[in-house]
Amino acid sequence: MKLLLVSHGDIARGYYETVTNFFGAKEVYYANVDLETGVTGLVKAVDEYLNQWGDETVVICSDLKGGSANQTVTPYISRPDTYLVSGMNLSLVLQLALAGDVDADSLAGMIESAKGDIVLVNNELLNNFDEDDE
Repeated sequence: MKLLLVSHGDIARGYYETVTNFFGAKEVYYANVDLETGVTGLVKAVDEYLNQWGDETVVICSDLKGGSANQTVTPYISRPDTYLVSGMNLSLVLQLALAGDVDADSLAGMIESAKGDIVLVNNELLNNFDEDDE
């Protein structure tokens, strides 16, 4: 499985560098929409990756559901064994980078797990404090 991170600016690159440098993840790649090349640069990069990867399973993660990066890569889901997940966070990227193989069900589970990492820490700490008080 290949993991392709796409974003506006350097978000995808930041996630890529984190999971490869700190966690030793392999088979992770990135492409972005930038001010110089816009979505044309993103399409060119994604096409080059997909041509190299042949029929390998690909998970594409984008930064923003309604954003130009996500909209640009949406047509690629017609490619067999290609999944697109929007709203990536580091928790999800790390799970995927270390997963090996995925399918729709395992992806759904990882997404749910990653959603659980988005919390208002203030409330988490207050709830734990209140429970300890009782």
